[in-house]
Amino acid sequence: MIIRATARRMLPASAALGLLLAAAAASSGCRKTETTGGARASASPSPTVPADLSPHLSEKPGSSAPPFAGLRFPRGIAVDGRGRVWVADFGNAAVRLFDAAGGLFGGWGGHGEGTWAMKDPCGIAVRGNSVYVADTWRSGVERFTDAGQFQAKLAADLYGAHGIAAAANGIVYVADTGNNRIIVCNADLTGPKAIGKSGAGPEQFASPVAVAVGPSGDVYVTDTGNRRIQVLDASGKFKTSWKFAGWGANAEAYVDTDADGSLFVSDPVAGAVVMLDRKGVERRRWTADGEGKKFARPTGVAVDRKNRILFVANTDSGAISRVPLDGK
Repeated sequence: MIIRATARRMLPASAALGLLLAAAAASSGCRKTETTGGARASASPSPTVPADLSPHLSEKPGSSAPPFAGLRFPRGIAVDGRGRVWVADFGNAAVRLFDAAGGLFGGWGGHGEGTWAMKDPCGIAVRGNSVYVADTWRSGVERFTDAGQFQAKLAADLYGAHGIAAAANGIVYVADTGNNRIIVCNADLTGPKAIGKSGAGPEQFASPVAVAVGPSGDVYVTDTGNRRIQVLDASGKFKTSWKFAGWGANAEAYVDTDADGSLFVSDPVAGAVVMLDRKGVERRRWTADGEGKKFARPTGVAVDRKNRILFVANTDSGAISRVPLDGK
């Protein structure tokens, strides 16, 4: 069924409303500072992406700045086939591209109303030469080339879309957070269809924040308002759900999958990233990176399956953590 619903009429769940009100409040104030629990959140030094910057990507990453420098309140992250790390730079309203060590290739975006402007992007996914961005509070979901050239926009009435995933077969999944549903579309963002509605039953959601596709084609959704992970098949049909012992109100919990089907799930409230096996059982928990530095509200997670590194976006500190996965 092609989507023709009016987005704001589809926001009945109090959990979804709470999340989006919190996000909207953060959006209006985060360009100066973002707060959590009354404490001022630290961030990286001054932004390096000015307002409305057209794509600028270098052949080689910069080496003079600290690793992953310049980010402000990062959310979603993704690793491409070359091992490069893409970041949805929420506070700078931009897309950033780094090498695995944190050297900056460049990016595009920025505040404003121009061609490349964004507003609080929360999600990013990469498949081949395509980059998908959830421009959460402005344009919805857009597709770019990996050189930053605009390709398409998703024609669906989204409300506060956060996570996005691109499957190996080209299908794209979007967590339409405020509308309590998942959007499924083609690689070129055509033919959108909706899965689910507000509720606590199978294929029902309350503030779904992130989505990931496993090697089997199964789809995993962080159904945060229901404090569970829903597992769907590739067509969007419900398979099972796993209760998650964590999160709390308005948690921006992200998820990624490993080659063996295990999951990595962020728990921003607990300051942790959890590994679940293929049955949803917790097998390991991290609260710090490979050098022992504590996470600071971890949100986005991305696995470099080839080089065995887990990347974690620390929203409060602006840092991207690296966690070695050898012998996990």
